[in-house]
Amino acid sequence: MRQSTIAKIALFMTALLWGSTFTIGKIVSAAFSASFIIALRFLVACIVLLIVAYPQRKQLDKKYLIDGFWMGVTLFASYMLQVLGLTLDTSPGKSAFLCTTYSVIVPFLYWFVTKERPKLHHIACVFLCLTGVGILSLSGGWGMSAGDLLTVASGVPCAINIVISAIVCRDRNVLLLTTVELCVVAIFAWLFVFAGGTFPTEFPTGAMAGIIYLGLFATALCLYMQSYGLKYVETSVGGMLLSLESVFGVLFSVIIYHEQITLRMLVGFVVIFIAILVSQKE
Repeated sequence: MRQSTIAKIALFMTALLWGSTFTIGKIVSAAFSASFIIALRFLVACIVLLIVAYPQRKQLDKKYLIDGFWMGVTLFASYMLQVLGLTLDTSPGKSAFLCTTYSVIVPFLYWFVTKERPKLHHIACVFLCLTGVGILSLSGGWGMSAGDLLTVASGVPCAINIVISAIVCRDRNVLLLTTVELCVVAIFAWLFVFAGGTFPTEFPTGAMAGIIYLGLFATALCLYMQSYGLKYVETSVGGMLLSLESVFGVLFSVIIYHEQITLRMLVGFVVIFIAILVSQKE
């Protein structure tokens, strides 16, 4: 199997697992602050990757630390804004759509940084995919609350993170870069927890289980697969595949809350499926 195919599968699986985080994140945000959720989530993920990456520690140099630092800063900013939006008044389904603003920004930001013009059909697929995501995820109008605005804003640092990852992961050890990235996020998040006095006094079992799931699967595993996938897939296609997390976000909401599948959802699936097929054209 070609590396590009494996990379696309990795990005697809990342989107699938990330899709579950919107509902889980909404549940967890009822018990903990945004900074504590991110701090504990990334601490769990950081510990896992530190253990896995330990045998490769001798490859670590100054460039890994610098690149991993910027990956971590942008990722922290994105997650903080997203979780704050969920903590306020943004629903999981709407958050799933609004977060995908990064898929539109990525090809243009990558073009600006590297001067590599994205293929026209890839750009068209990004917008087509985003349209399908909107059909699936938006309900109740286009009104923007404070939570919605924060969630939209989270797409900017997310896009920057994807572009940085795509560039620095090309000739570097993906596992080491991802480990440094997660450690940086965890450090920043814990600083926010203690500086803001948001350390909880109660630890509900369900909420703690949710954070552990987010740390192990939706963070440690997914961010490694994201970095690996972006190493071998064109950035605009990678951004589009990752934006499918919103589709899965709606699906998990249907499964967990037993929501009815409507004609609107089916139309959204068709639009997104067309975008995926066209994006595979070389």
